[in-house]
Amino acid sequence: MSMQYEQLFEKIRPAIDSKIAEFKYFRYDAITAEELWRYCVEKKWRKKKVEQLRLYEVIATIFSVSPSDIVSFNQVEFLQSDNWFEELNTEELQLLLGPVKT
Repeated sequence: MSMQYEQLFEKIRPAIDSKIAEFKYFRYDAITAEELWRYCVEKKWRKKKVEQLRLYEVIATIFSVSPSDIVSFNQVEFLQSDNWFEELNTEELQLLLGPVKT
């Protein structure tokens, strides 16, 4: 995250905390402020420069995000990752992908 994004993050932190409190109220406890911010930066504002973002646009975007937006974004990020089977060892991969013995 660039310094400008960090400064903007700190400036609007109360709005982010308010949105996270809303998520927690609806039992979405796993979503963090950093995840919400990363979603906005990488998805909503990916084609914009920080200098061009107006404060009201930033806050309106944050308040418009739903938990399903972040969950979907995280799922797509995971599916686009390089190696889905990174945590599996060779033997476990062979069991998963090998031919079925009958």
